[in-house]
Amino acid sequence: MKIAFLTPGTGNYYCGVCMRDNSLARHLIAAGHDVTMLPTYLPHFLDEKPASDDQPIFFGGINVYLQHKFSLFRHTPGWLDKAFDNKWLLRKAAEKSGMTSSKDLGEITLSTFRGEEGPLVKEVRKVLDWFKKHGSPDVLFLSTVMLAGIGKVLKRDLGIPVFGFLQGEDSFLDSLLPEYRNEAWKLLSADVAQLDGCISPSRYFGDFMSERLGLESESVRCHPNGITMDGFDPLETPPAKLTLGYLARLCPLKGLDVLVDAFLLLKDTGKYPDLSLEMAGGMTADDEPFVDEQRRKLMQAGLDGSFTFHPNVNREQKIDFLRKLTVFSVPARYPEAFGLYVVEALAAGVPVVLPDSGAFPELVEQTQGGRIYRPNEPNALVEALEPLLDNPDQAKGMGLVGHQSVSRDFSNEQLAKRLVENILAPLQGRT
Repeated sequence: MKIAFLTPGTGNYYCGVCMRDNSLARHLIAAGHDVTMLPTYLPHFLDEKPASDDQPIFFGGINVYLQHKFSLFRHTPGWLDKAFDNKWLLRKAAEKSGMTSSKDLGEITLSTFRGEEGPLVKEVRKVLDWFKKHGSPDVLFLSTVMLAGIGKVLKRDLGIPVFGFLQGEDSFLDSLLPEYRNEAWKLLSADVAQLDGCISPSRYFGDFMSERLGLESESVRCHPNGITMDGFDPLETPPAKLTLGYLARLCPLKGLDVLVDAFLLLKDTGKYPDLSLEMAGGMTADDEPFVDEQRRKLMQAGLDGSFTFHPNVNREQKIDFLRKLTVFSVPARYPEAFGLYVVEALAAGVPVVLPDSGAFPELVEQTQGGRIYRPNEPNALVEALEPLLDNPDQAKGMGLVGHQSVSRDFSNEQLAKRLVENILAPLQGRT
């Protein structure tokens, strides 16, 4: 079967969605399918070998900005557009992402959602023309339903089924200024209704987005995010040193400061003099002031030498980092649609302690690999962490149970098979 993924990139830091798509695509290829990954907005930043050959970038961030702001650039020749889509140039632009004002962000979001009916119609036609030249896929997957404005055009003009993954779009849309927020939800709802269906990584988020987008529940299918298990060989015994770990974007929304505050409380008890805090994940220039603030808090408490930051680790570094942890926590401030980092920590045999919100209770219940606590309360996080820190052997046993669950239910080798059985096989029956 010929399959295409249309996936937004980040340009300069590892993105869970990009990595999930790439890993899934690699396992679909191994199963005999013809799979192409097409990047949008910015280049992909991956921790594994790319699943498909290098492809042009569609809806390149610079072209999108220029065409939205200035009508002249809606009529420029292809060679100039191609120059603006240069991957090096886009990566440099990604480093300046904080320069986009809230007003511009809202307006560009609406322009993107309007697709062929808005100022970015030239970019929509580029995607369509590429498929007409290189051959239509049997099915197209949009990594996020925020690409539905493009997807509905490809479905109509190419006559192919198009499915959109749900991946936490609500947090972005709800962060827009009020004058853009309602219109964005309205446009997205209309676009998504024209797709063949949506795929949610959790039951929680499927139900949530069905209501927000006005979708019939049967049009949303649950298919969890997954990882490639290669290299995730957990230690069978607890690490020699008590270590509390974090792996996610180093930003306020993921609650890194909540974890730092909980760590300070744990150290204040005097029970864990050797406990260290290890923090890893994506970090942009916009995140640096926040990270510096957390570093200052820890140093002012006299804990220099008890913590380390590991920004933008690659796959090998990430796995090595996780295997050395006693317990793992990302105290996200908002309800997560899934949380790929949870599956990664469990795959490494590390128990997780997570807020009682979003998909986390669902994941903990299914994997039996952790505990949940009241969200946004450092004291509640401390209460959940202490039993695991007090009994590292019990913590390791919980982590190993989680590893077995991830191997069975969240490896992309297994999830690729289920995608074929649950979505692709029925499509073949329709043709």
